[in-house]
Amino acid sequence: MKRTLTVLLGLLGMFLGVELILPALAKARDFGAMPTAVIGPYTVGVMLTLLGISIAVVGLCSRKKKPV
Repeated sequence: MKRTLTVLLGLLGMFLGVELILPALAKARDFGAMPTAVIGPYTVGVMLTLLGISIAVVGLCSRKKKPV
């Protein structure tokens, strides 16, 4: 159960990060440069995406303890 929760939490973080990145990239496309107002959400989104991916990978690669 803990492994599944870890993977789901990682995926949730990844999707929330992408949700913050995409509007910032759309504004950069419209203005030709990234406005100051979207640098914060963009940076937080990148960090959340990377953290979510790493948590999901750790959750998938973790081994179950074998009973002795």
